[in-house]
Amino acid sequence: MAIPEWDDKFSIHNDVIDVQHKKLFDIAHRAGLLISKQVDGNEIKKILVELFEYMKVHFHDEEAYMASIGYPGLERQSAMHQQIIRDMTDLIQNIRYDFKQKLAIITEEWLINHILKEDMQIEIYRKAHEEEIKAMQAKQNGEKEITHIYKCACKPAFKVLNTVHEKIQSGQAFHCKKCGEGIVFVRDE
Repeated sequence: MAIPEWDDKFSIHNDVIDVQHKKLFDIAHRAGLLISKQVDGNEIKKILVELFEYMKVHFHDEEAYMASIGYPGLERQSAMHQQIIRDMTDLIQNIRYDFKQKLAIITEEWLINHILKEDMQIEIYRKAHEEEIKAMQAKQNGEKEITHIYKCACKPAFKVLNTVHEKIQSGQAFHCKKCGEGIVFVRDE
């Protein structure tokens, strides 16, 4: 597998995690260059240690981010992270031969596949639950979520979160899922 270049399509829309993912891609690319040329085993060990140390920091930060958005796959991701760390520890401690093959396994299978497959699930969840996450984070920060009362053809009154209200006020149209009619502002609560 060729290691792809970092692209914004890999973003999970968290600046800290995205910067860390970019750095991990950079390390993977440097590792890829070592794999394709004649190098000393110590160079490979050095990049393995750099990758290992950076991954521990990254996994910690990524798990904190997943917790902050209520990501339901946190426990599974955490278990995967722990397994990767155990495997890397074992690999670094027991590396005697086939440095390049082992480095390729780490960079391609563990690192890149993990980011491209597993971590992208975090972004899919964040995107699908954006409004609930904002409300949850506002509540955690002690902010009172302002609600607004709206109506449609089938409901005389229902609550809308401030984030949705702001979108409607900026010109975005929202329709009732039941009757299909546009919703109309009634009052603030």
